[in-house]
Amino acid sequence: MNKVAPWVGLSLLGLFVSLNGNADTLSRNSPLLSATSNQTTTLEKQLDTNTLTQSALQQNAQEWGLTTEEWLRYLQLKKGERGVWSPNLDPLTTLGIEAKTEADRNRYAEMLVRKMYERIERELAFQRAYDKAFAKLYPNELPFEVEPHISQSAGRVIYFTRLDNCAKCEIDVSRILSHVGNSTPVDIYVVGSNDKAIREWAKKHQIDPIKVQKRLITLNHDKGYWLQYGKGKIPAAFQIQQDGQWQSLVY
Repeated sequence: MNKVAPWVGLSLLGLFVSLNGNADTLSRNSPLLSATSNQTTTLEKQLDTNTLTQSALQQNAQEWGLTTEEWLRYLQLKKGERGVWSPNLDPLTTLGIEAKTEADRNRYAEMLVRKMYERIERELAFQRAYDKAFAKLYPNELPFEVEPHISQSAGRVIYFTRLDNCAKCEIDVSRILSHVGNSTPVDIYVVGSNDKAIREWAKKHQIDPIKVQKRLITLNHDKGYWLQYGKGKIPAAFQIQQDGQWQSLVY
């Protein structure tokens, strides 16, 4: 029979005790290791979120030609009284109105002019493409505006009317068109009607298709503008002044 040397047995016993001791230590420390791991994961998530937030801030600022600091000031202004008075105001107008110096006010004004010019150019280019496509597909129909919005061009006339429950509206449209003549553009907003009814109405009142194509007359579905500007009066006409203010039109 082979005999195991006593020192070998002692070494194995010591190794067994050491392993058990390490296991106990790991067991006791596992909550701490778990907590540390969770903290690391949370920190990583926070860093990722902060990185994404910073990236979004920079992107939003760059779209308007602003610095991140200017964008943060715009967000701060939205939380104050300016946000209550003008909740849908664009960043450049907001910063311009609340500018602390005349130089900043002028700078924001120039930035807004360039921004609006670029926007109008894009919208008009698409409107021309839309009109061309409409004339090709529906040559005998009058087109509507692609995305109706109140024009702020000085001199334009904004006219609100409806096709039903308004006897005065029937005789009024010829008066307004006669009053403005051939050179003043008119945006006609029809309250509560559909495309077919508006086209029949336009033919009945001899709305000139050439003027519609040249945008001297535009036909629009009203989407709440009448309530906002007309204050319940219909028919109603306004003319945009040089300062952008609306003046009730007497005709």
